[in-house]
Amino acid sequence: MDSQDVCRALDITKRTLQSYREKGLLPFSRIGGKYFYRLNDVEAFLEAKTARRPAAHPISRSTKA
Repeated sequence: MDSQDVCRALDITKRTLQSYREKGLLPFSRIGGKYFYRLNDVEAFLEAKTARRPAAHPISRSTKA
């Protein structure tokens, strides 16, 4: 994937993607001045940034006699 593909997939700007590279948040390769990203790295990054809703805990009802 190139930078444009990643920006579209993550719905981010090129500047944000640059920031991710500088911070080491998203692995990349640079070939001839162009940046490339592995699909599985982008998917792993997205998975790590996806908010998870905590599992619902059943409400225990204690009965007082």
